[in-house]
Amino acid sequence: MTAAPPFPVKTAISIWLGQVLSLLGSGLTSFALGVWTYKTTGDVTQYALVMLAATLPGILLGPVAGALVDRWNRRWVLVLSDVAAGLSSLVLALLLFNGLLQPWHAYITTAVVSAASAFQHPAFSVLVSTAVPPQHLGRANGLVQVGLAFSQLMAPMLSATLIELIELKGILIIDATTLALGTLPLLLARIPREHLVSSSSEERPSLLASIREGGVYLRTTPGLLALIGFLAASNFITGTVEVLVTPLVLSFADVRTLGALTTAGGLGMLAGSLVISAWGGPKRLVNGVLGFQFTCGLALICVGLALSIPVLACVAFAFFFGLPIINGSSQAILQRTVPLAMRGRVFAVTSTITGAMLPLAYTVAGPLADHVFEPAMATGGRLAPLLGTFFGEGPGRGIALMFFIAGALTLVVTLLSTLYRPLRELEAQPQEAPSAEPAVSP
Repeated sequence: MTAAPPFPVKTAISIWLGQVLSLLGSGLTSFALGVWTYKTTGDVTQYALVMLAATLPGILLGPVAGALVDRWNRRWVLVLSDVAAGLSSLVLALLLFNGLLQPWHAYITTAVVSAASAFQHPAFSVLVSTAVPPQHLGRANGLVQVGLAFSQLMAPMLSATLIELIELKGILIIDATTLALGTLPLLLARIPREHLVSSSSEERPSLLASIREGGVYLRTTPGLLALIGFLAASNFITGTVEVLVTPLVLSFADVRTLGALTTAGGLGMLAGSLVISAWGGPKRLVNGVLGFQFTCGLALICVGLALSIPVLACVAFAFFFGLPIINGSSQAILQRTVPLAMRGRVFAVTSTITGAMLPLAYTVAGPLADHVFEPAMATGGRLAPLLGTFFGEGPGRGIALMFFIAGALTLVVTLLSTLYRPLRELEAQPQEAPSAEPAVSP
């Protein structure tokens, strides 16, 4: 097979900047909409429903979206995804301007944006994998992580300021505008066809068969399946304590301290993104995934044992520093390993498996904290005499113990994964060069 035509660097940068701008606008709306919902209803459950609407549709639609991405022109998948998200923001703005906005409107429009993201993420990932030479995929995915980190770091602070100045309606208009501006490079760029459609010289199977093929490919590739299993297990373990950061910190500090620790984590994520962009990751990318996941486990253990704010700030920085390197390296492994014609559906199945772990973890975290660990570590609790010397007694100490256990489990899972030979040798498999054969696209 011949290599695909070169992808112009200026085009790649313009598309990347457009996506960063779109991410920032979406981040502004996500934060502001959550604040509006909570202030309007005063109900934590309704606030949680917005978060659920932002994740669940994308997870459920993932396999179908991936199969369709492998059939459709990826330029138009990305454009239509941005358009759907932009129209959702405009609908919310119109409802708000006319005094008609209700919480259930936010659930529906947030779900629409989540569904659009189910198509956008695999399409963009496949486009990156065809546009960038295999040896530079680590750096390219690092740049993607820079955009995510920039959005996560800047969006909450900027949105909190804009809420006071222009309120939710102004933020919604900004979001729609940034999505439109982010779409322009995709519409105007001259992208070779080979980067936009998957090559196929055979009759295409049915959509259902295409969806099955993504799962079958993973099952018949033990190393890749092990990587996905490792990432899913890590997501679940980390997710069980992720939602407990706020109650843990507020059990011994104030809201400003919580904000400072959040900022430290955001700076760590931005620094890690810049590092992976410049470095590209280790020669064996799987070592980067396993090594930095091990450091994340150590960071979780430190959270459980530490009460010092400076120490926790350093731990937050270290934990989030590793995440972009883990994500960028694992994404590059997928892009190098999976055949081009199957990347959309395999990427989507992967995202569905790993992403589904977070809502599951969020579901069990609260009951575990409220009914098991917090009572056990309260003064006079069952575990307080045994573990109180290490973790202390009283409010928040049960959550601290959960962080310690999560960190220890992360270390165990990482060490066991390191011993699994197919995972260690995953990158030794032959890699497919992008094809330049003509493809059919609807």
